[in-house]
Amino acid sequence: MESIRKVVGMNIRFYRLSKGFTQERLAEKVDVSSTYIGYLERCQKSPSLELISTISKALEIEPALLLTPLDKGNDELKRLISLLSGKAPYSVTFVHNIAAAYFKSLEEHDYQKEQLHY
Repeated sequence: MESIRKVVGMNIRFYRLSKGFTQERLAEKVDVSSTYIGYLERCQKSPSLELISTISKALEIEPALLLTPLDKGNDELKRLISLLSGKAPYSVTFVHNIAAAYFKSLEEHDYQKEQLHY
């Protein structure tokens, strides 16, 4: 079982990158130093519950997501995370936008299919 510090650090990094934020941008939003964000992501420091709440608001996610291990059983998700790790924030944002548009299209298609059955 992973330590909670490791889970939180990995999740901060994952959700920060998924929003296309640099460490500096996240640090500005939560009023800490970018060095401190780096410490959190490298599992060298543990954030307070208040900071977890503040970070989750800045990342527009529920605080529980920062405390929940990423799906260990999903190898494709791990591969995607690995692929995006270390990439420039604009690249991560670009991939995120493509995926969001794709899933929105799927949802609209499913909605249209449901409407045809009525």
